[in-house]
Amino acid sequence: MNHYKGNITPGKDIIFVFGSNPEGKHGAGSAKVALQKFGAKYGKGDGLHGQSYALITTEMRKGWPRITLEQITDNVRRLYEVARKMPDKRFMVAYRNQPDQRTLCGYTGAQMMQCFLSAGDIPDNIWFSEEWYKAMNSEPNKTNQ
Repeated sequence: MNHYKGNITPGKDIIFVFGSNPEGKHGAGSAKVALQKFGAKYGKGDGLHGQSYALITTEMRKGWPRITLEQITDNVRRLYEVARKMPDKRFMVAYRNQPDQRTLCGYTGAQMMQCFLSAGDIPDNIWFSEEWYKAMNSEPNKTNQ
């Protein structure tokens, strides 16, 4: 499992992976960074665009059900499929939340990490933050794989 330190910066081989909503309203957090620095398209909430990959993790529309952890795991599986088809790119996952901290989508870092761990074999070109790398390789997470 690969990891990076600090902030993700644009580069020709970098794909910035960020949490999104189906509507592609990239107004806060890593979605805003993706829009400003990595070519994310406003109104496109899923998949590869520019040097970014939008991973649907939250629902913002009133009256719509929350995106479930199972749906997030399925979305991560699709990310892994895309990453395998693009081995010359580094897909750098923007999450850095500690296991007990809530992300903007409302789930804890630990819950989100489990989605990535449960989605199947992690491609070599998926990179996690140093914070997530350490947490994902801790003994409790190793036993849950």
